[in-house]
Amino acid sequence: MATHFKSTLQLATVSIGFVAASLSTSASAITMTLPTTNLDANSVFSFNSDVQDLMTNMGMYVTGLGNSKQTSPTAWSFNMPVTEVALSMNLLPLSLSPVSGKASGSALGIYSEEGGLQLANFSLDFKRNVLSADLITAAGTSKNFDVYNFNVAQGLHVSTTGGLSMQMSLTQMHLTKGAQTAFAQALVLQDFAVAVLGDLDFGRLDINISPGLRFNVSDKAYTSTMVPEIPSVGMLALGLFGIAIAARRKLNN
Repeated sequence: MATHFKSTLQLATVSIGFVAASLSTSASAITMTLPTTNLDANSVFSFNSDVQDLMTNMGMYVTGLGNSKQTSPTAWSFNMPVTEVALSMNLLPLSLSPVSGKASGSALGIYSEEGGLQLANFSLDFKRNVLSADLITAAGTSKNFDVYNFNVAQGLHVSTTGGLSMQMSLTQMHLTKGAQTAFAQALVLQDFAVAVLGDLDFGRLDINISPGLRFNVSDKAYTSTMVPEIPSVGMLALGLFGIAIAARRKLNN
C-alpha cells in the first residue's frame, strides 16, 4: 500500500508540473494546499539551552499535549505532526515556496510555580515569518495568537525522488510584543525574567515531510480549559485544614 501511495505522489508531482505548464502565462503563481495528516510529516520544536537553563532555575517546565510528544524523557524538544501545508508555485521560472503550515491538535504546556499557559494548534505564516497558536490561559483562549517571530535558516528543499518530500529549518524564535506580555502575566514572572523576555531566542523548528504513511495522528483542534494552580501558601493552608479535620474526627470517635 505504501508503494502505491508513493507512486501516487510521484504521479501527482508530475501532473502538477504539466498543469503549471499549461496555465496561461498571465498567472504568475498558484497556491496549492496539501493535507498531510496521514503523511509522515513532522516538525520538531527544540528549546535553546539558555532558555532551558533559565526556565529550570525558575522552577518552570514544558510538557507535550495532544499530538505533541517529547522526543526523549530528558529532552526539551517536542515532535508536533504537521497536518497541512500550503505552497506557492511560481510558473516562470518554475519553483515552489512555502506559504503556510499547520500542526492542528498539537500543544505545549508551559508552567511555572505560580501559573501556566498552553500553546495549541500551531500555524506558520511565511509572508510575515510568524508562528501563531491558540493561547490558552486561566483567563480564556485567544485564537491564532502571534507567539514567535522567526528566521528561515534553511529554505524549502523539495525532492521528488521516491515521492514528494520537503525539509525546512526555522530559527531565532523570539516572542512577539503581545506574547511577552501574555507570558509575563500567565506565568507570573519575576521582574528580571520579564526584562529579558524580548531578547531570548527560544529555539528552532525543524520540518520534515516525506511520503510515508501514518494513521495515529488526528487533525482535530486541541482544546483545553486551564485551571489555575493553587499557590504554595494556599496548598499549605489546605493541608493544615485537612489535618485539623482528620484530628477532630479522630477525637470524636
